[in-house]
Amino acid sequence: MIQAATELDGMSAADAEGLLREFKTGNSIGNEGCQLTCFAMVLALLAPYPSDPWTPPNLNSWAHKLLYYTRSGLSMTTLYADLVAEVTDGDVQLCLKEEYLPGVAGWPRMTCDTSALVRAYRSLAPETRSRFLVMIKMGTYDDTVASHYVLLHPNEDPAPDDGDPLILDPAKPLDEDGPWRMSDCAAYIKGDRAIATAWSRDGITDTQLGGVWVFTRWSDGHAGSSLDPLIHAWGISWGRSAGRPRAERFG
Repeated sequence: MIQAATELDGMSAADAEGLLREFKTGNSIGNEGCQLTCFAMVLALLAPYPSDPWTPPNLNSWAHKLLYYTRSGLSMTTLYADLVAEVTDGDVQLCLKEEYLPGVAGWPRMTCDTSALVRAYRSLAPETRSRFLVMIKMGTYDDTVASHYVLLHPNEDPAPDDGDPLILDPAKPLDEDGPWRMSDCAAYIKGDRAIATAWSRDGITDTQLGGVWVFTRWSDGHAGSSLDPLIHAWGISWGRSAGRPRAERFG
């Protein structure tokens, strides 16, 4: 990538090297692949394929093959989440997405208990909620060092007013077998000084949302997705102008 940036884009060697962060234990999926791992979890849960299970290395190989990114830095697409749709022939897709730009002037702090989209998802009856998976972004708006992706835990029976939800976290230590929440994740990843510095600089809190991504399956005949109940709940959540939306169940 440094060679491509210097020889083809005319960058200085210093600027090109500044695009990368070298990890002591290697630039691996384990160190830099939280979003890719979340996509693999979405696929494993919504489109299980027992003979060749979705894993981060398998999905990484598909991303290289389909030119979502290559070792040289080449990318032929701008919508990274389209990878999930492409490898499932459209059966699983990103259906809703909001970005809340933490640390950017003019954007209020958003959390799971104030995001209308998350509240709508959490208000669904369990059997309806199981049609969706929600990936949330933590940390800085820019996807460099201090942003991080996790999934809201699909088996949690959430209270919409809970701002510190259970999560599935690619960064969770293997020896941690208890419940793991956003605040646990934040405390752990801020052990990295660069992450802690960026969060402190931008005034980002442990349970603050950077964005919300909702994935769902389409029907077998591709006549439509499962969005109807979520859209209905989302509209009601947005439509209440006075006070916080009350918790309701939609099925």
